[in-house]
Amino acid sequence: MTLDAYQVVNALYDGLTDVSFEDPENPEVVGLVAESFEPNEDATEWVFTIRDGVNFSDGEQVLPSSFVRAWERATDPDFAGDYSYLFGFIEGGEEKLDGTADTLSGVTADDEAMTLTVRMAAPYANFDAVAGFQIFFPMPSAVDDLTDQAEWENGLMIGNGPYKMAEPRSEQEIVLERNEEWAGDFQGTERASLDRLTFGVSQDPESAYNAFEAGEGDTANIPPGRVTEADENYATTLDVNVLGTYHFEINQEDPVVGGEANLDLRKAVSLAIDREEINEAVYDGSRTTSTGITPEGIPGWQEGICEFCTYDAEAAQASFDAWTAAGNSLSSPLRIQFNAGAGHEDVVQIMIDNLSAIGIDAVAEPFPTETYFTQLTDGACQICRSGWYADYPTYDNFMYDLFHTDAIGGNNHGRYSNPEFDQLIDDAKSETDDEAAAEMYNQAEQILLNEDVGVIPINWYRGDYVYNPEKVTSFPQSPVGIIAYEKVTVTS
Repeated sequence: MTLDAYQVVNALYDGLTDVSFEDPENPEVVGLVAESFEPNEDATEWVFTIRDGVNFSDGEQVLPSSFVRAWERATDPDFAGDYSYLFGFIEGGEEKLDGTADTLSGVTADDEAMTLTVRMAAPYANFDAVAGFQIFFPMPSAVDDLTDQAEWENGLMIGNGPYKMAEPRSEQEIVLERNEEWAGDFQGTERASLDRLTFGVSQDPESAYNAFEAGEGDTANIPPGRVTEADENYATTLDVNVLGTYHFEINQEDPVVGGEANLDLRKAVSLAIDREEINEAVYDGSRTTSTGITPEGIPGWQEGICEFCTYDAEAAQASFDAWTAAGNSLSSPLRIQFNAGAGHEDVVQIMIDNLSAIGIDAVAEPFPTETYFTQLTDGACQICRSGWYADYPTYDNFMYDLFHTDAIGGNNHGRYSNPEFDQLIDDAKSETDDEAAAEMYNQAEQILLNEDVGVIPINWYRGDYVYNPEKVTSFPQSPVGIIAYEKVTVTS
């Protein structure tokens, strides 16, 4: 699912919790459908108390059992999706997902008391943030009547968010209208500002931007290479510090680039890349050159954590020479993979030129966007482009979801696996002391970036939307990239 798809889902549904970015450096998890939430002392159990007066768009009340219904559906082995692995954090989640259990044993709904009790498979101090993510959104009883569960996503989905579907989606557009049943958000917004939203389906960011310029839409993503013109001619969200990372994963199982024997080669590749050139030439200087994977704004973030993320051609050459002196050589060019048509071609070409300057041959290997991440999950990666927006503003969302051994077969496309790294992440997730947890996450990221060079960070994202200021008067984008469409305003 792309971030644009998340925009639609987020407009249709509300979850147990949300995040307040009133203080951007200290995001706070707040109740949304849950009026309160509380862990036990060791974070092995969480109790969420559901607000009265929250309804789905068809008028049905949102109850604790609405969440159980959704979670049982999301853990059905025949229907589980890309993010269903998150239910492995819950007692019985792994068993339900692998088909050895019929129900999610760690979840109990009491509709009379309006409580949802969640028992964790292991202590998890940040589950309150995770519980607000889209895979955990509630479902109405109407979903039980379907003979084919795929009909839900292709039909008139019934949600509890600020908007509802006006008609089934088509290949050209998705149309939403205001949900008059919406209960409002934690900031006091009681009613969505717009009567109707139409999301046009585009082939790629360039096509969407061209349609915007032609007056066929009021907003669009800004493609690479068009940042300056967008900023000069329209209003943008470029000033928003988005919690996301753009990077290249390195397949640790690949005999050419993976393993201890090829550590110096990985160092050479990372040191040879001129990240500032990429930022200026491709993104018009609009992104932040990264010095790690986890971006600033995530609690516990440490500046300058990566030792091999600064362009140094001389050091890169020395590392490559050390690798060849050990008896290694390249029998064919390194393959740098990316999803075609999404604006990554120029980035990869700069990387190829940078590597050529120190004697490393590399070639671009574009994959069809439709199958790109499926191919990476199946092991096709050698050096492969990836990106990640925070699902929720926690350190483990970048470390566990992308690089833990558990994430192989999911978002860990480089198949990175290090028992010491895994243990630090597992311990940090269970730690209720924020400072102690941050120290463990920092140690784990140093192992990933410096001891193993398991990934090549390139930049951190900024807001990337353009909109027509003559019509759109407010277009708020949050640090997790989501547009608050209930707060978007237009001229009368």
